Amino acid sequence: MGQPPGTVSRILWHFTGGPAWNSIENCQGSKPKPREEAYKALLSILESKELHLGQYRELVKVDLAKRRHNKRTGKMEKIKGATVTMTSSRVCCLSDIPVAHLSYHAKRYGKFALGFHRDAAVRHGFNPVFYTIHKAHVLRSLRHVYRQMGRAGANSIDSVADDIDSSISDLKGLECDNSREVQRSLDRSVDDLKDEARTIEDAISDARESFSEFLAFVKTFDNEEFSSIYCEREWRSTKAFSFDVEDLAMIVLPKGGTGTHYFNEFVDRARTLKLPRSIPVVPWEDLIEH
Repeated sequence: MGQPPGTVSRILWHFTGGPAWNSIENCQGSKPKPREEAYKALLSILESKELHLGQYRELVKVDLAKRRHNKRTGKMEKIKGATVTMTSSRVCCLSDIPVAHLSYHAKRYGKFALGFHRDAAVRHGFNPVFYTIHKAHVLRSLRHVYRQMGRAGANSIDSVADDIDSSISDLKGLECDNSREVQRSLDRSVDDLKDEARTIEDAISDARESFSEFLAFVKTFDNEEFSSIYCEREWRSTKAFSFDVEDLAMIVLPKGGTGTHYFNEFVDRARTLKLPRSIPVVPWEDLIEH
């Protein structure tokens, strides 16, 4: 089959200097964390051997494309407030970024990164996200399915079953040929109907839960974000990633420049982290230059 194209990597990256989550505006900031915070986050992950679920929640914006005719202008106009937002569960993230393109992402996520073997991420349950434009028709389809699941229910079946049950009770005082046999048959039918109602309710609940799980793997972006959000090639998991040191493919840190020499400090500390020598610890500057 030959070598895969340069857009595919066998290493999935987790940058520890990504922008902080703005809980007020429900979005990520635009600048990476300070280097000291990114370094502490990297150490914390290696000490705990776990990628925790982050505060990030995907906001799936759906343009409902509702319009009405303006009699004064004679034109169709979009109705204000016709955009709804669905919020995903919390996730932990990796990115499929070939080494040659890491420098581009450092502008937003910093220069501290842990590289994991792709096979290990797949075993854990990480999956590539589904990228789509905010106003894409497919999002309206997803929204429609979600709303229909909310409307569906077994209450109407339960109500019919109760009505039948009540009618049967009224008949029990009547005497006629085979009345008891008829009543037993009707009782069984009502019980079957109620069992079916519970089955439907359980199926709808499972479907809604599965939909919410899928929503965590949807990534929406604007036309202006092709060179930022879309090129991240993100993978996600809805559960924390407890990893073994053998799952690590590479650790990357900057030498430091002015101030703290993070790379040298980390090399001294690596022994206490019990990292095997087989895991490359690489200066950011050397990795990018070569």
